[in-house]
Amino acid sequence: MTVLVVGASGRVGGRVLHGLLEQDAMVRVTTRNPDTVSFPPCVEVFRADLNRPETFGPALQGVERAFLYADLEDPPTLVDQVRASGVQHVVLLSSSATTYPNAEADFNGSRFLRVERAVEQAGVPCTFLRPDTFASNAARWAWSIKSEGVVPLPYPEAVQAPIHEQDIADVAVIALTSNQLVGARPLLTGPGPITLREQVATIGRAIERDLTIVEQTDAEARAALGRHLPAAWVDVIVDGWRNAVGAQPTISPDYTRITGQPGRDFAAWARDNVALFT
Repeated sequence: MTVLVVGASGRVGGRVLHGLLEQDAMVRVTTRNPDTVSFPPCVEVFRADLNRPETFGPALQGVERAFLYADLEDPPTLVDQVRASGVQHVVLLSSSATTYPNAEADFNGSRFLRVERAVEQAGVPCTFLRPDTFASNAARWAWSIKSEGVVPLPYPEAVQAPIHEQDIADVAVIALTSNQLVGARPLLTGPGPITLREQVATIGRAIERDLTIVEQTDAEARAALGRHLPAAWVDVIVDGWRNAVGAQPTISPDYTRITGQPGRDFAAWARDNVALFT
């Protein structure tokens, strides 16, 4: 069986790639620029761009299963090409935002729903992985932690259930190497709630350093994030933090149900990523 992994240089896709290799799967990957990344010698590498679906033709030939990201400008065109190539199962990295009551009107939810619907309408057997907040979002604090030992935050008491990217990859590998999850829509969360303040303290313990939170106003946080991110993403992040203050996030049992293992908590993520902050 040949499996195509799109985004194999990313945090999730890279772990999916290695998980598949551990299962002795035949794996090929796509990248916009093969000259800037390296993969194990046994991996076939194809040049392709998600926003230029016509570039995927060679990469899809002979592929039985495919792992896709949902960050597409033209979902129907790429998905139709996937279907026409004979791919038998698509595993899509989607988002828990598609499950929100206002998903249709939500910036994040609507963009993932577009891709999910394109896959469904193409009639390709599929699995939609719907992770909640990524633990790796804390990586955006790396520079201020390394340089000053501080984390600026407007809503430090916001509560999340962040998921380790390895947990997402574990489920993706099961979906790509068996029929267990065909048609499934697993919601993937971390094993328990944790505030942003607690996340900062957890990173501090992992790197053996006292860290300080500098509380920002809402406007200050938006201005700081806006120097690096589009306005729509700033709204997603800051509004999400504000709305999560005092929240009780859903803790999904799907990871444990699928893998038979407990999910990795934020402390495990911090230990696995000490190098980011030191």
